[in-house]
Amino acid sequence: MSTKISIVNVNDYESIPDAIVAAIKMIEKDFNFNILSCKNILLKPNLLRATKDACTQPVFVEGVIKYLIEIGVAMENVSIGDSPGQIKISAEQIAKKISLLEVCEKAGIKFINFEHDTPVHDIIEGALRLKDYYVSNPVNECDLLINLPKLKTHGEATITGAIKNYWGIIPGGLKAKYHLLGRNPEQFGEALADNFSWVVKNKQNRLVIYDLHRVMQGTMGPVSGPMKEWDLILVGTDELALDVVALEIGEFKGLKHVPHLKSAYKRGLGEGDLDKIEIVGLSLEEARKLTPKLKVPGKTMTRFASFITRSIVYKVTKKIPILKKKKCIQCGQCFEVCPANAIDFKSGEYPKFLRKACISCLCCMEMCPQQAIKTKLRGFGGLFHSY
Repeated sequence: MSTKISIVNVNDYESIPDAIVAAIKMIEKDFNFNILSCKNILLKPNLLRATKDACTQPVFVEGVIKYLIEIGVAMENVSIGDSPGQIKISAEQIAKKISLLEVCEKAGIKFINFEHDTPVHDIIEGALRLKDYYVSNPVNECDLLINLPKLKTHGEATITGAIKNYWGIIPGGLKAKYHLLGRNPEQFGEALADNFSWVVKNKQNRLVIYDLHRVMQGTMGPVSGPMKEWDLILVGTDELALDVVALEIGEFKGLKHVPHLKSAYKRGLGEGDLDKIEIVGLSLEEARKLTPKLKVPGKTMTRFASFITRSIVYKVTKKIPILKKKKCIQCGQCFEVCPANAIDFKSGEYPKFLRKACISCLCCMEMCPQQAIKTKLRGFGGLFHSY
């Protein structure tokens, strides 16, 4: 067996945190890392929108914290963060609205907005769509990445789960640019797999606690689809294997129908062969008996969603920086921090923003000491741009 996954029924335990602790302990001897030696542990939830059904449940974070405390991890070494890519709301604001921030503050772990730091530039070797790449600095710096995905259907990607949740390690504004690289569901799946390949290469210490307690299905996922009780938790260190098993529980063939899983499997970014996945706790057959079939969007729906996302939504909602000259002191700090070299600056003059080169990371706005930069949506004029 090349990888091990645990499956537990939350109803077999007094609480969801207890079930999470039990599920992790079932496979902890197989970790290829020592958690206690990790001094920078980052939790990556799914904070898509300020509604609980669309996000990682706070109780799942409680479960991870409970486990870490039990094995002796200092909470000062733990942080949590995400980049939802929303237009007017940050990850921290979403966390506050769904009561996740309260959990973090009670435990004494730091919440990080990925947009509040200059992203790290890298080149993804072997990438099909996403070669020139930027990743959030907190993700780049962590020595253990704990992924907290939630199984949901997805209008454009078919499903979002363990692999898709890493799309949130890209700072918000950059997602708009990267979405344009996938001109159909298959190409977007390749971009998702490119992003995942960076994770596999650079973040070898990973743990995934997968929320299959309440699963979102139907054509309105991942935002507001109907919820189904599955009452399951999956834990492992191989995201592809976890996604494949999760979908097998719902009697859906992921490698055949989900583009990013198919692309990841072809590149060897994990194990997709059920015969090579060892399952402990509940068996796959027992888990299937507990759950309804997963209803996912059809190919016509995913192609339409991809067209709308690529051709309209991201082009219109891209944020661009605007200078407030009355506040600007011409210090040039925005020029120095811009990772895309999209600001033209000469001493004694106001900075000029180069729209085509701008990647919408908005580091200039975050780092401006005078708060002299604001943002606006590009608007319908963006429909006429090819970038």
